[in-house]
Amino acid sequence: MVRVSESVDRILTTWSIDGTGPLTRGITEASTSGWLDPDAAHWSIEAFLPIETQTLVEYLVHRGTNRSELDANQMQRFEHAVTAISELVATKTSQYQAQFSDAYHAVDPDSDCKTPIDLQCETIADKSEQLMSLCDDILVDAGYKKLTQDDIEKCVGVASHWGVPMTANFGLFRQLAVYARGDVIGRRCKRRIRNLYRMEMVDVAIYQRLVVLFQLSEDHEHGEMLSAGQFHLRIFKNIPKQDVDMLLPGTQVRLSKLDRVKVIAPSLGGWLLSLQKISRFVLVTLALAAYYSTALVIGLVLAAIGYCVKSFFSYFQTKNRYLLDLTRNLYFQKLDTNAGAAFQIIQQAGRQSTDEAVLAFYALATESEPISRRRLRRKCERLIREAIDVEIDFRVDRALNRLLELGLVRMPADDKVQLADPGEAS
Repeated sequence: MVRVSESVDRILTTWSIDGTGPLTRGITEASTSGWLDPDAAHWSIEAFLPIETQTLVEYLVHRGTNRSELDANQMQRFEHAVTAISELVATKTSQYQAQFSDAYHAVDPDSDCKTPIDLQCETIADKSEQLMSLCDDILVDAGYKKLTQDDIEKCVGVASHWGVPMTANFGLFRQLAVYARGDVIGRRCKRRIRNLYRMEMVDVAIYQRLVVLFQLSEDHEHGEMLSAGQFHLRIFKNIPKQDVDMLLPGTQVRLSKLDRVKVIAPSLGGWLLSLQKISRFVLVTLALAAYYSTALVIGLVLAAIGYCVKSFFSYFQTKNRYLLDLTRNLYFQKLDTNAGAAFQIIQQAGRQSTDEAVLAFYALATESEPISRRRLRRKCERLIREAIDVEIDFRVDRALNRLLELGLVRMPADDKVQLADPGEAS
């Protein structure tokens, strides 16, 4: 309870009433995009290293100097290694960008260029498969985890307090893949009756980053035109786990039983109330004249039609309210689409690869003898834990592959690794 209060106080003191402060997002945006504490707890241990490369290097240099873990020569060697690693990863990043651009231009939804008709079918099929495989490599390098079909289907028909219940048509997709990273506990604003409808901050399981890749099996138009011959990428932030289905095209709002009752009950209640009032005059009217009884029947029919029309518009009003909530959520949480999204994930992959290699080199530089891969992994995980208080699952094999490619390490025995001699490095 104290932690919730502190978070609310922090929000209120950084937001300005007139909308001119540094964090003037308003309560509405807080309820959609949410609030993440700097030390947000993680639901699971991931491979992602949530630290900028320059910050990591500065921390390791400061650590090596203050704790005397590296002498002057070792520090100079570490700085040279950081430069070599950065150049190698930059080359790999450039290759990713070139490969993506070459494959994506023919299936880019935002492109204003055309592909010859004779090449369209072959190009679309080949490029789409190539893109899906390439994006998988990039996203894995960037520390993302691919969600299974079961993970996605579990979200269909349910929603968090801030989401919208949806129904999804998975037969619409020729290809579909969803990747997530940053499985943490976020905070969002919520009102509850038991709290006298006052604003409060509550915990919610979210993905800090979520990437959706898809290609449709047929053209689809629902708010936006999506062609079957195009390959789409979308990247979002701070998505509640239960709301992943909201990000898929071809979904429709699903009204809950409570919503249906809210639509039907007022109309039915009004109809019964009117029927009760009208019935009081039925016998009198029938006694007066057959003409008036006929008019009464016509009036009852018109009243029934009126309430049906009212129920119809009430249904669409409820549905439009859900669509407004959906649009508002996506507005605040979408980071980029298509080529822009690809640029982001390629940069993220480069940062992740650099961080892993730099961390592994530092861990080896502070060892006087060869160590096992398992011990190296544990040491790198401890270094990150001491730096930013986050548990990670360090991918030691990927880091060593980078260092081996540069000739910075060698393996003198089975499952043992150590730094190469300065003269051996390429």
